Amino acid sequence: MRLVLKSLLAAGALLASTWLAAQQPVRGGTLTIALPTEPAHLNSAIDTTQQVKIVAGKIYNGLVKYDLKMNLRPDLAESWTLAPDGRSITFKLRKGVKWHDGRDFTSADVAFSIMKGFGPNNGLVRTTFANVESVQTPDAHTAVLVMRRPAAALMSALPVATATILPAHLYDNTDIRRNPANARPVGTGPFMFSDWRRGDSIVLVRNPNYFEQGKPHLDRIVFKVIPDTQSRGAAIESGAVDMVFHSTVAASDARRLGGLKNLELTTDGYHFDSTVSFAEFNMQHPIVGKREVRQALAHAIDKKFVLDNVWMGFGRVATSPVHYGLTQAHTDAVPQYGYDLKRAEQLLDEAGYKRGANGMRFKLTIDFVPFGDQYPKVAQYVRQQLVQIGIDADVRSSDFATWVRRIWTARDWAVNLSALTNASDPSIGIERAYSSRNIVPGTPFTNGTHFRNADLDSYFEQASINTDPLVRKRHFAAVQRILATELPVIALVAIDQFTITNKRIRNHATLSDGVYGGFADVWIAPN
Repeated sequence: MRLVLKSLLAAGALLASTWLAAQQPVRGGTLTIALPTEPAHLNSAIDTTQQVKIVAGKIYNGLVKYDLKMNLRPDLAESWTLAPDGRSITFKLRKGVKWHDGRDFTSADVAFSIMKGFGPNNGLVRTTFANVESVQTPDAHTAVLVMRRPAAALMSALPVATATILPAHLYDNTDIRRNPANARPVGTGPFMFSDWRRGDSIVLVRNPNYFEQGKPHLDRIVFKVIPDTQSRGAAIESGAVDMVFHSTVAASDARRLGGLKNLELTTDGYHFDSTVSFAEFNMQHPIVGKREVRQALAHAIDKKFVLDNVWMGFGRVATSPVHYGLTQAHTDAVPQYGYDLKRAEQLLDEAGYKRGANGMRFKLTIDFVPFGDQYPKVAQYVRQQLVQIGIDADVRSSDFATWVRRIWTARDWAVNLSALTNASDPSIGIERAYSSRNIVPGTPFTNGTHFRNADLDSYFEQASINTDPLVRKRHFAAVQRILATELPVIALVAIDQFTITNKRIRNHATLSDGVYGGFADVWIAPN
């Protein structure tokens, strides 16, 4: 009996040690990620589109990182102290960190990045950092953010994807948007830029001098440009790529792919991308600029149909532009517009747009963000719904650059179907899109609707400087009521973004910014 027991214990110990060994990171290998759209450049300090962030996030660092529960973790900053009055934050920076070109990382880089880099140029965090009056640099490894007034969301806005620290020695006193380093970036991150074959791939290689000892584990990351949705699905299924991110495989195919023995599907790692899909309106358009028309269109769209048949259940019907996952701010207690075609027609009649002899009231063009196949599907569905209530609607497709220029520069649009990343706080992700302070023509992902409402601006401002969670929640509830009443935007689906990976890829969704983080901890398990 004792012999049997010893044998069982020995076998158990062997199994345990084998299991532990299988969980230990393995050095080496190449991770291949499908890019749905080729980025224009690789500077995420001035551009927060997904195709820029996912590449740049491996090259650069932020001051801090966040785990899946939004607990702060060191990145370029080892520690931080918030002043009792909330008007300054002192960051103690890591020593011995090198830029990829060998220069020392210092507090001057932090000061430049906040005051001249992402601070004024990043549409996502521009308003959040507007309160920073200066960045003091008492020594090379201390940066003190001095604010005109408290900034409640600032400590939630510091990962690499939204607050990229740039090398001042390459960017200061240059045109940041035309700097050649945007195409050949030099960062402090776990991976270094190696090669960019336009239209084909971007290659990053391991940084041998990375400040986290023993990391990164991977040798290389290859971003393969695959513009077609079906081709991306085929690539992950065949093993031609190891990862597709941000729901860029058809939602109708995602669950099948995630159920294959060699693949897995997860919605983890998207806290900073808590995204709500929507229909938004050009408030200066002569027709959709009228609230009654926007209300009619809201009644004409069956959100549950969009969730079930386009997003295939990945998310919830949206009751507000604020994602349900932001529990510190979200509320359902706002005006709702149930699916009701008769009410839609009544509102259009009351607005003075009765059906003509041909049965149509007026003509509208519907634009959509060219990112994945969900948005063109929603556009076609909305077109069909508008035709039912007497609106002659056309769907217009564009490449990404043309779409951005049309919405934020030329303003040649009426209805736009897209999605808004809320980030980790409405002061970051929602305020930028609807505050009149953030109407910045030519700057993508700012207030493109040109909606103006003084009460809304005031609630946003109070929420941005008040550190009491209950008070902030009341301000955000008021924001959501105004948006639901005035309807510059119709929230459709609060999306649960998903990533599909080969099961051999480990640790890619351990942080709140998930695939947009540095991937220093990612490794590939042996076959």
